[in-house]
Amino acid sequence: MTTPSSNTPIRLLAISTYELGQQPLVLARIAAILNSAGIEYSLCDNSVDKRTFTRLEDFLLEDQMPPTHLIISVPMHTATQLARAIADRARRLFGDSITIIALGLYSKVALASSSSFDQAVASGNRGEILSAIGVDPQSTTQKNETNLIPDRSKLPGLANYAHLIEGVEQKVVGYVESTIGCAHECLHCPVPVVFGGRFKAVPLQTVLAQINELYQNGARHITFGDPDFLNGPMHALRIARAMNAAHPDLTFDATVKVEHVLENRWIWDELSTLGLKFIVSAFEHTSDEILKRLGKGHTRSDILEALSLLRQKGIEVRPSLMPFTPWTTRENLLDLVEFLFENQLVNSVDPVQLTIRLLVPLGSLVLGEADIEFGPWNPEALSYEWHSSDPAIDDLQQKLASIAEDAECDDLDPFTVFSLMREAIYRRFNMPAPPHRSIPTCESKPRLTESWFCCAEPTKSQTNQLGSPSEVGCQGQ
Repeated sequence: MTTPSSNTPIRLLAISTYELGQQPLVLARIAAILNSAGIEYSLCDNSVDKRTFTRLEDFLLEDQMPPTHLIISVPMHTATQLARAIADRARRLFGDSITIIALGLYSKVALASSSSFDQAVASGNRGEILSAIGVDPQSTTQKNETNLIPDRSKLPGLANYAHLIEGVEQKVVGYVESTIGCAHECLHCPVPVVFGGRFKAVPLQTVLAQINELYQNGARHITFGDPDFLNGPMHALRIARAMNAAHPDLTFDATVKVEHVLENRWIWDELSTLGLKFIVSAFEHTSDEILKRLGKGHTRSDILEALSLLRQKGIEVRPSLMPFTPWTTRENLLDLVEFLFENQLVNSVDPVQLTIRLLVPLGSLVLGEADIEFGPWNPEALSYEWHSSDPAIDDLQQKLASIAEDAECDDLDPFTVFSLMREAIYRRFNMPAPPHRSIPTCESKPRLTESWFCCAEPTKSQTNQLGSPSEVGCQGQ
């Protein structure tokens, strides 16, 4: 491709496709970085705008100067699948006059999956982003990376994003991160591929400044999006204390590993008092063999112990799962689904979780598993190929994904959806489904309105929205 001339002013468009239903912090960080360097930019959140293709075409139809650089956020599998379609469209429209950059944990995966991408920037720190667009970071106003406060002023308002549902009440949600990176190296996770088991804390005052701004903009619940909120337990506690002191009516949720739940038993009473409503925790499976293969650091019995401990403190758990792996058997798949019913978890798990299949992207630590011979890299699937030794299990994954997506469209309650999935599993295995060992409950557990997760394939509605109209437009400087 042809890099824009050094005499051509930089005009940058940054796009987010999917950030788990949250206002995209990545765009706010980019805005702050570009503000500090005096660079012209526009922002577009495709999850809200729903007209990204049209927005790109408008540059030509309205005889505008097209962007010289396009940054597309690729923090996860779902976002990358959508980002690739945007990159391909931009390349067809603008040819070699534009530099297209993939930004995020899946940046190298994106680069390998489409020739439309020119560069991959993994961690997204200030120096990397400025260097990628041809600006010497040393030539601009210096900023401590972790002290840089994201600029959300040009993003769609919080009301456009996920809300907390608790009973009949809904709360506007704001999204922040208290740490960057992660201290752990779970083999299936893309985070250690980039951060290598390291993390850095975002200073308390920087986090609190963001929370104060989000509160002023209507947020009454905060999601901490760190890969693990308890990477630094005392740092997390100081932030929760400061947030509660400033805004006693704010509640929050966070992501925490099972082993951290048990290692930090002392923290849960206080976090509950400070407003913690639920945690997301990567249970992944109930098979100890699979958990060991994934390097999770916990067992089936640990999951039960963590559930009991948190529920005693009034804190609900919303597990994330990975049912389909090369080591999944009929027996451990049935155990997983029965575990959800027996432990009253079906109202705490998004049905799509029962469809998740192990992804093995470029650089995945799972590739080191000696007893698994993975197939070739599949750029369409963004993963190395693998198949179950039991064809019925591969068939089931596709069937359950179809049930989950149809149920999302029909707005079915989780118990009904999981019951349909449970019946489908037993039917595929030619087994009679035993009676439920749990009953439907009317109990409403706190949750966010966004139900799709990072390892799922994009839904039809997500794919369609790339070109559909919306009243909410891209925001420019």
